[in-house]
Amino acid sequence: FINKKRITVNTKNGDNMNIKEIMNKSIIYGDIDNTIEEICSLMKTYDIGFIPIKDNNHYIGVITDRDIVIRALANNIEIDNTIETFITKNVISVDINESIEEALKLMSNYQIRRIMVKNKDKYVGIISLSDILSIKLDFDILKYISKIFMPNDKTIFNNDIDLPQAEIDEFEL
Repeated sequence: FINKKRITVNTKNGDNMNIKEIMNKSIIYGDIDNTIEEICSLMKTYDIGFIPIKDNNHYIGVITDRDIVIRALANNIEIDNTIETFITKNVISVDINESIEEALKLMSNYQIRRIMVKNKDKYVGIISLSDILSIKLDFDILKYISKIFMPNDKTIFNNDIDLPQAEIDEFEL
């Protein structure tokens, strides 16, 4: 396993940056034969919620903390089961030389918060929504974020949602 190391970028607001400048080059990965418990342990150890999965040294999918909860634990699957049937096999990736906006478009289209980064045919890192937000925040990014978290074209920018009704502090506990 590779040590987690963040890359910091000194830039005014992230304009004209590409993915390789902010991606996380460390990939903590699991194996197709790992159990749910082993993957959860990795997530806890490295404080991550997204783990690419290898089979015979080739990336074949990813598993997230949400996958584990929704696909396994919510269905009373024991933690000593292997993760094979719970992974997402459609790995969304972006080229290392693409723009940050391209990564945001993919995140928005697939409603995901993390994407594998490729250099030619080799996975070389991961870019997350939090990586992008750490260097750039503007109105365009907020539009993408709203699409990532709100399906069916319901965004806070087209007035489909009544914001006062959506606020947590409106409810009595």
